[in-house]
Amino acid sequence: MRNAVASGRGSPGSDSTLSLGVKFGYGIGDFAFNLLLQSTSLFLIYFFTDVFLVGAAAAGAIVLVSKLWDAVTDPLMGVLSDHTHTRWGKKRPYLLFGALPFGLSIFLLFLAPELSATGKVIYGFLTFILFSTAITVVNIPYGALTAVLTQDTRQRSRLTAFRMTFALIGTLAAAGATKPLVGLLTTELQGFRMVGGLYGIIAVAFTLISFASVRERIEQQTAKRETLRSYLRVVFANPPFLFLALATFLFMTAINMMAAVVNYYFKYNLEAEGLIPVAFLALFVTAAVCIPLFVWISNRRSKRFAFALGMGFLALLLIPLYFFGQRSTLLTLAIFVAAGLGMSTIYLCPWSMIPDTVEYSEWRTGLRREGILYGAFFFCFKAGAALAGALVGLGLDLSGYRANVTQTVRALEAIRILISLVPLGFIVLGVIVIRFYSITAEKHRQIVAEIHARSGPATP
Repeated sequence: MRNAVASGRGSPGSDSTLSLGVKFGYGIGDFAFNLLLQSTSLFLIYFFTDVFLVGAAAAGAIVLVSKLWDAVTDPLMGVLSDHTHTRWGKKRPYLLFGALPFGLSIFLLFLAPELSATGKVIYGFLTFILFSTAITVVNIPYGALTAVLTQDTRQRSRLTAFRMTFALIGTLAAAGATKPLVGLLTTELQGFRMVGGLYGIIAVAFTLISFASVRERIEQQTAKRETLRSYLRVVFANPPFLFLALATFLFMTAINMMAAVVNYYFKYNLEAEGLIPVAFLALFVTAAVCIPLFVWISNRRSKRFAFALGMGFLALLLIPLYFFGQRSTLLTLAIFVAAGLGMSTIYLCPWSMIPDTVEYSEWRTGLRREGILYGAFFFCFKAGAALAGALVGLGLDLSGYRANVTQTVRALEAIRILISLVPLGFIVLGVIVIRFYSITAEKHRQIVAEIHARSGPATP
């Protein structure tokens, strides 16, 4: 007979205990994901413009148009995973069968064959579409696993902290190792090809480890054939989800702009290209170290408060970066170290808050469809990266940027603005929006208790 834990019903928190092995195995999957995602977030625009020699505006357009494709595939993947039934569960099989295409896609993206100018644009577009789709197939079901491993909101914060620690380690690997690895070979082109192959192999192996380490513990209701209206209801009848998604989109636009412009800022404004890995490590090491601090703040105050506090602190530091950063490389690095404290919240808070909106949706609509919500939410991350890439490419093009030459005063000023003032504006808007997120720990406990009460006692 069905038991309380397997069905996701029974006493709230009865399914909350997660072993170290589960946490480790789940977390290592985000190492693979972030190794690949961050290698493109941090270096793809630069790779297109300065290595593959695609124009800045075209590079930005490739990122933007490719991510528009995700507006279709991300929610579709969420719906597909909700309707999947296999002996491995609903979400896990996508890790098993998606691992190889996931790894292959990053290799093809950085392969950069000899082509005409038009051919390069087409190749970049097609391979980035492939890469984005492969990420969708693996990561949306992976992310949705959080909601089916435990219903305890504090356990989710701890699980998310474990997962995000691995995410930051993956980010650190991409940030700190990519340029040195590229430098091992004779040309940057050869170096990026080698990196694409190496990172692809690692991603396949770690995704399969994650698949083997977890089991789905909260059983979702059997998904019936539903209309587009019912899918939209799951998303739009969920105000906390909408505010969280919008704020995250704004924050991710800002952070991806900063990350993309670091390569140009250090290469041209500071004339310290060799310090690019140090700059990224200054940001992300601090972010990794500070995750436990924001877990504590989340539990003492609220996840919303921690998110707004961290991102607000990051916004404040962008002001001295604009006005004083270019005067000294050491000062810029010091600002980056401090900025990492605030940046750590983008790796923790969204992913510990989104599972709570799954229960809110079930409580409000009677439907538990974490795949749909995670699909829509993950699209917000990608949309932020898309807008950031488009703005960076357009800004560089309008300023008269030309790859691998001494830049004009106008181009240098554009780089300064793109790394500081424009992200500052997006973060301020995001802090305003996140204040409307309404799920507290107490409210979430009440929601889960009501869901259990509605379903009645489990069958003995």
